[in-house]
Amino acid sequence: MSAPATPAGAPPAGSPRRGPLAIASLVLALVLVLIATSVPMESNDFWLQARIGRMIAETGEIPRTLLFPFTEVRDRAFNMHEWLPSVLFHLFVSTVGEDELRLVLGGFGLLLFALAASLAWRLTRSFGASLLLALLAMAVANYRHYLRPEIVALVFLLALLHLLVAFQQDGRRRRLLWSVPLAVIWANSHGSFLLGPVVAGIFAVGEAAQAAWPRRSHGMAAWAGAARQAGGPYAAVAAAMALASLLNPLGWGMYQFALQLTTSEAVRTILTEWQPTLSPKYLGRRYIVLFLGVLAAALALVLVRRDRLRWTDWLLLAAFGLLAFRALRFPVLFGFVAIVPCARAIGLRPPAQVERRMVGAATVLAACALPLVLKFGNGYGAWPYYAPSANFTLMMRERIEDPDLRGNVFNHAVLGPELIYRAWPRLKPVVDTRADSYGDAYYVAVIDLLNDETRLRAFLDEYDVNYMLLMREDFDDTVRHMKALRQDGWRGYFQDHKAVLLYRSKPKAPARP
Repeated sequence: MSAPATPAGAPPAGSPRRGPLAIASLVLALVLVLIATSVPMESNDFWLQARIGRMIAETGEIPRTLLFPFTEVRDRAFNMHEWLPSVLFHLFVSTVGEDELRLVLGGFGLLLFALAASLAWRLTRSFGASLLLALLAMAVANYRHYLRPEIVALVFLLALLHLLVAFQQDGRRRRLLWSVPLAVIWANSHGSFLLGPVVAGIFAVGEAAQAAWPRRSHGMAAWAGAARQAGGPYAAVAAAMALASLLNPLGWGMYQFALQLTTSEAVRTILTEWQPTLSPKYLGRRYIVLFLGVLAAALALVLVRRDRLRWTDWLLLAAFGLLAFRALRFPVLFGFVAIVPCARAIGLRPPAQVERRMVGAATVLAACALPLVLKFGNGYGAWPYYAPSANFTLMMRERIEDPDLRGNVFNHAVLGPELIYRAWPRLKPVVDTRADSYGDAYYVAVIDLLNDETRLRAFLDEYDVNYMLLMREDFDDTVRHMKALRQDGWRGYFQDHKAVLLYRSKPKAPARP
């Protein structure tokens, strides 16, 4: 059994956390978190997952193919790596309704905040440090607070960090058994399940090095034995999680999918979230500025208090710091993982004077952030009453839900999920947002059709397409100027500031011999 990493019996150094300032800080923090996270459902992917979740609930089976498109691609295998959250999202819609999903997002916000604060509390026993670190982590993560499987995966990541840090402190191996069911659920929820074995592996290497380094002059047998004893339990967790993750519908294929996704050219060039974090286009965005600010503060703290950090802390910072710069979707991970080294740098039960300063800092942070969020919105410019999104407007929903509309639809991928949710199989799309399952070639080919009128017309005729559902900018920039489409009978059915719905007003021309 490994020795505790932090002393368990250090005397308390005062308890200012129970004062009025601490209460005010907590209230302000909770209000801030609720306002920043209780926003309307913005993610277009949600509709697809909720529809698949409904199918699973009704049939008891997970769809094995793409199923929804009208082209031959419908028979291609579907990477059902997020089927469990799909069922959960269907239950959310059934319980609170489509218009109150902000309550679910707010609930996830409070849950993540509580897990982040309690993780910091494990390492510091400081109210001020816990509140401050949790607020900063939520600030970094808020730009991706969407109702997507990723939000469930963040809960799993924090739960794993709790398990590993708790074992660092008390050495109770039995608690590590929880990592196995956690790995199974994670692998059936999101492609980030790979982080489970990776994080456990980082703890294994870090704790092994922590134990071996002081014994490096005592001979290989001494330092190797210490390394095995300290790092062995974490290595066992990493191996167990890697094996348990195979309990999913794809088996080993889930690993292949997760690795292939990161190398997909279509994903990395078309999807914003896979763009490099420091891309010039996004460098001035509020969430990038927040991330860089928190990163700088974290680095300053750990460098000043570097004598308190363990090898594991440095490895976590290095691994997730580098990952955060790889793509726009990854800084959120750094925000939560950095709690561990930052809390360790603050130390267990800081002196009363330091505690008061941290409570004051948390109060000032929440008090300053609250009016900014009220005025400018959260990390992606959303408020409890409005969120920018590609979701159908009420009037577009009424058109799409018209039972008289039937047939094949050439649509923008972003609009595919809600089209499927509201109208499939009456209306069948050409594509949706599952780029990983469609494959690069098909995904890019569909997008390129809008840049070639001749090929687009041939495609519409070949597949007997009755409708086109386009983003407003695509219609204004390209399709509006395709005169031959008008000759083919294409007319406007409905348009708003987000999307345009076209229909074919006369039979297509007979095929040329």
